[in-house]
Amino acid sequence: MNGRAALSFLTTVFLLAGCATNFILPHEIKFSHRELSERLSKRFPVEKSVAGLLDVKLSRPRIDAIEETGKPIRLGFTFDADVKLLLTNKNMSGTVVMSGFPRYKPATREIFLSDARVDALRADNMPDAISAAMAKAASAIAQDYLEGRPLYSFKEEDLKRYGMTLNPQRVDVHRDGIALVMR
Repeated sequence: MNGRAALSFLTTVFLLAGCATNFILPHEIKFSHRELSERLSKRFPVEKSVAGLLDVKLSRPRIDAIEETGKPIRLGFTFDADVKLLLTNKNMSGTVVMSGFPRYKPATREIFLSDARVDALRADNMPDAISAAMAKAASAIAQDYLEGRPLYSFKEEDLKRYGMTLNPQRVDVHRDGIALVMR
């Protein structure tokens, strides 16, 4: 093979190898809502005291998608809520639904929740004043435990395939889970 043919052959091989990596490397890494729920459940139950009058305990996180017409899909979190009135020693229970948008932080290789909010409180026979206090506690928990701590952390090797580093771009929420989308 002469020099020109060898150069042409090597150029073709390198071009084909570059194109092949797009087919070999994944375009996204998916997690089901169930997987995320199991991972998050390790951090719960969580208790928060409100003004020394009541204790709110959130437990059993369940994650799903919250769809609203014409809006991006939010990642939803449903918790069992137990409220203990400290002055009367009375207990009440219900559920709290929170939601937010997952965001990927490349510097730390972690998925965090942003724009967390309390969407709904459901409890039988709970007075409005206690519901308001419970919402306040739930909001504080959402900020501390959902926005302030990663939902998922990747190790460096989790983002390597075939000796190449994956470059996550964003997190998409789907009905059945979330997807970390690559560039």
